[in-house]
Amino acid sequence: MKQLKTEIIALCDYANVSREGKLSINGIFDELRVQQFPGGIARAFFIATVSGTPSTSYKLTLKIEPSKGLVNQPNEFTLGAFTAPNGKNNLIVELINLGFKEKGDYRFILYEGKQEIGSTLLKVMRQQQEHNDIKLPN
Repeated sequence: MKQLKTEIIALCDYANVSREGKLSINGIFDELRVQQFPGGIARAFFIATVSGTPSTSYKLTLKIEPSKGLVNQPNEFTLGAFTAPNGKNNLIVELINLGFKEKGDYRFILYEGKQEIGSTLLKVMRQQQEHNDIKLPN
């Protein structure tokens, strides 16, 4: 059996898969700026393209670490994937009201069993407010 691996892995504003199996990804990001903590994003998508043995079923787990930084949310999601005859599968996980208690680096890690097959990092920080005096012309 071929080792499962990720070819693409990201967080984005929106994603979908067409009838033809084409993955469309809009607004890839790796930083999130919030006005205050706790803070977060109303809607985001975790996407991954995995490659493994053709026509095979896989049980995957998506974990967000560190979990102590999340606000009232599960940090672990179980995903089922079935590879096409070319050995690939596109995964999309919609994340609703993703909240964070504090600034920091949050890893979104995809596992097959205990084996990490890919990850992406989200840097969460507080938005710095600029207080420039604005002078308008008379």
